[in-house]
Amino acid sequence: MSADRIQCDEVKGMVREGSKKRMSFGFCLDQLKDPLLMIQPGAKPETLRNPLKQAGGKPPMAWGTYVADSEQMEMICEQAPNAVLQQLKRFLKAGKPKVNVLFYDDGGNLLDSLKPENTDKSRKNLDARDIEAHGIDAKAVLPLKRRLKRIGSRIGLAPGPLELKLKRAMARTIRHINEGRLQEAETLVLVIERAIAALGKDREDEAATMRRGQRESDQRSLGAQVKRAQALQAHVARAPGPARDRLTRAVHVAARLLKQRDLNGARDAMDKIEKALATLV
Repeated sequence: MSADRIQCDEVKGMVREGSKKRMSFGFCLDQLKDPLLMIQPGAKPETLRNPLKQAGGKPPMAWGTYVADSEQMEMICEQAPNAVLQQLKRFLKAGKPKVNVLFYDDGGNLLDSLKPENTDKSRKNLDARDIEAHGIDAKAVLPLKRRLKRIGSRIGLAPGPLELKLKRAMARTIRHINEGRLQEAETLVLVIERAIAALGKDREDEAATMRRGQRESDQRSLGAQVKRAQALQAHVARAPGPARDRLTRAVHVAARLLKQRDLNGARDAMDKIEKALATLV
């Protein structure tokens, strides 16, 4: 299991790693009194002592595990002298994490915390440019990003209290997208669009906004169903002779329904194909 040294400008990447799985960390100063932070996957932070020493680190040291989400990073310190903890806190602060950092001892007691700079301001000003949907299908994200760009400038036209609510909804939408929760993000986008349309601040009325939102949702669903049909076609090709011919015709029926935008009919047809394939296994 390899240990990675984290530089100051890599703190955000460290947070992302903690959002995927539990990580171990070790921290101390090196011989030049420079901060030395190392991380590795897993829950055995004591194994980082040797890599820290090999990299020039010296006691006192702090180590533990951490996990993160879109709101905060929790660092469970199994060993953390107060002086070292403050040095670690300064190092992380210089890296400007976008989340709250909470330091706990291994008994669950809060030792210290670090809030991101300008939390409220950054949250209010989040817009489509803050979308960082790494590892998520770009084609699925693009329609949402386009809609957020469209409504971003119109949020400022809402009256004060509603404007704040819509900005918070926008920030939450972007966090959902970055976490891959696209269905929840789409629901929030539609809520924002309807609110703006209801105020008369959009060229569309509320009904038109609903229809357009439904079209985009159907389009995304259509793409998923097309992929499903393609996968079924590959399975059908491996079915035995008589069954293969019958199921191939059924796949063609499902494809025709998809071309007609009859998503419910296509789903039903593909459900039947899957059941038939299951009986052949």
